[in-house]
Amino acid sequence: MYKDINHLVRMDLNLLPILDTLLNEKSVSKTADKLNVTPPAISKSLNKIRDTFQDQLLVRSGMSLELTPLAVRLKPQLRELLDNIQNVLHQNIEMNGSELPRSFNIVTNDILMSKLSYKLMKKSIQENTNHVFNFNYDNASTCMLRSEDIDLYIGEDKTLSPEVKIRTIGHSDCVFIAKKDHPVLQMEKSLKVLKEYMLIVSKNKLKEEMESLYRERGYKRKIHGVSAGYLPMIENVIQTNSLGIVPMYVVDGLQRMNLEVEFFKPQFELPKVRIIQAWHPRYHNCSSHKWLRDISKDLLEF
Repeated sequence: MYKDINHLVRMDLNLLPILDTLLNEKSVSKTADKLNVTPPAISKSLNKIRDTFQDQLLVRSGMSLELTPLAVRLKPQLRELLDNIQNVLHQNIEMNGSELPRSFNIVTNDILMSKLSYKLMKKSIQENTNHVFNFNYDNASTCMLRSEDIDLYIGEDKTLSPEVKIRTIGHSDCVFIAKKDHPVLQMEKSLKVLKEYMLIVSKNKLKEEMESLYRERGYKRKIHGVSAGYLPMIENVIQTNSLGIVPMYVVDGLQRMNLEVEFFKPQFELPKVRIIQAWHPRYHNCSSHKWLRDISKDLLEF
């Protein structure tokens, strides 16, 4: 397959993660961005890799790069090789986060993002880890963690792929929210009264649990809207007579914003939400990933 097998044996192993990223991203600039280096550095590494394998591996096709047949065969083998190397090197070894700098992609909701992002960045600076944290909004996909682009989900309990690793990091009670001049604030907070108002909930298991609560009490549900995030929900509540239901960790974040809303507990028990971390098994024994999971859990303080 190769013109000089001894040349392959002498290959710089530091090039393997670069090749792995290139085969996934199919872009020099995207690879450079993901690895936090310059495009010229990636181009230089790619030339070395091409020389080693005696193959172009990625070739120009219009405005994009495409894999050669050899690259297609190498891609899954390389991923498996890197996973095995990582497991061999890091099993039963305690390392701090600074020893494996990398770029992390974290999926969460808007409130947890605001609570966690600045704390993670401060912690990373304090420990001199050189990590980069890319935050993404939850798109509600059950299979999102199968993508190599996503490292960690932090948020409310949801249905995920069966192979995913899950850790509970806390629970949060729920409350109703209403705009400050809402008439319901002067009324009793029974379900009989509250059911008369349209309800806005977020895209999570809380919606299903509230619908079950209505049914159990013999009431027709009045869920008027399902919000992709908590901040859009708050805006809807402020602009209408709708009520919202949010966990207490959301209240803690919103109180600092001095928004025109009031929070109250009803005269019946609302469901609690479970806050979880979730990740794909390929990252389970990765030392830098363990650092991210443990640090983010501690910083959120549930």
